Amino acid sequence: MTPRRTDVLLCVSVAVVLAVVASSHEGRAGDVNPLAYLWAAGLGLLMLIRRSHPVLVLVLTTLGFFSYYAAGLPAIGVAVPIAAALYSAAEMGHLRAAIVTGTLTLGLSTAYRVATGQNVSLVVGYEFITHAALIAAAIALGHSVRVGRHLRRRTEQVSRLLTRQGELDQVVEGREERMRLARELHDSIGHSLSVASLYSVVAREAGDAKERDDAHELVRSSITDASSHLRRTVAVLRGSGRFEPDAGLDQVGRLGAAPTAAGYAVDVQVDPVDVAPEVGAAAFRLVQEAITNTLRHSNGRSISVRVRLREPGLLGVRVVDDGTAAVPPQIRPGHGLSGMRERVTDLGGTLEVDAGASGWVVEASIPTMPVTAGGAP
Repeated sequence: MTPRRTDVLLCVSVAVVLAVVASSHEGRAGDVNPLAYLWAAGLGLLMLIRRSHPVLVLVLTTLGFFSYYAAGLPAIGVAVPIAAALYSAAEMGHLRAAIVTGTLTLGLSTAYRVATGQNVSLVVGYEFITHAALIAAAIALGHSVRVGRHLRRRTEQVSRLLTRQGELDQVVEGREERMRLARELHDSIGHSLSVASLYSVVAREAGDAKERDDAHELVRSSITDASSHLRRTVAVLRGSGRFEPDAGLDQVGRLGAAPTAAGYAVDVQVDPVDVAPEVGAAAFRLVQEAITNTLRHSNGRSISVRVRLREPGLLGVRVVDDGTAAVPPQIRPGHGLSGMRERVTDLGGTLEVDAGASGWVVEASIPTMPVTAGGAP
């Protein structure tokens, strides 16, 4: 039911109840002063503005109550005429005004009746308690309705916030997933294409047919690897696959094959270390990207890779070549070095990249069993 219909129903109810109570005290409806009905209708009509002017309704009802009795109209008690106004004031948030008004009205009417010689035992011992209980019930009901409405609004607000938070979490999760896929594309496909590009040059400059055929085979193998990674990534993007690490420490050794065939002196040493799958995948991609950068940018001819337990619970990864650089490498968003740092820091590790006269150095420290967001390893 709409608030307007509720107020109209309350208006009619108040007018009817007051009219019935007034006529019941006279015995027959025809004996009742018409002003009593007019007064009942007036108090009922006040309910139509109870939401917008609750205190005004309370004041007018109280004044009407005393005017009613001053006019000598049929007795209808204390609580019944003002109950609806007290309820409305409490419901609209004016609890103190309702309590003060109800207390003063009951107190003044009781004092007046005792002062005019009415039966004290009846007035104080019976009717006072009854009217006080009805007034308290009206105020309590109005206040409870207001509290219940407030709680429902709060509950709805919390529900909306939780829904919004869930949507934001999905957005963040989607962004993080895209970042992981972007790193995978850059590291895996970028490495494969770099190797393919390197060996296409080797094939062009090969001195004999066998060397040329070997270089072509490596180009083909690298492009096949790139295609495989691309299909896997597309499957994840389409929702028909799931992003899972596809490399680990046990595969780091094979990363030295391409630069070795290209004429680099490569030394790869990987200690057997028990690490979480995501840590092994991060170490593999870190070495892969460092070697790719060497193939692309360094003028060195040797590469050293060391993967070992630096201290209990901490994996150390170090890749060094003997090339030189005019300026240290810069970590920029969207580039390989930035992706390397993101991989390491996401697992709670640290990354240092430097270049100078002594060569390029990529060094990382990664917890072997990183702590998840929930606090469990």
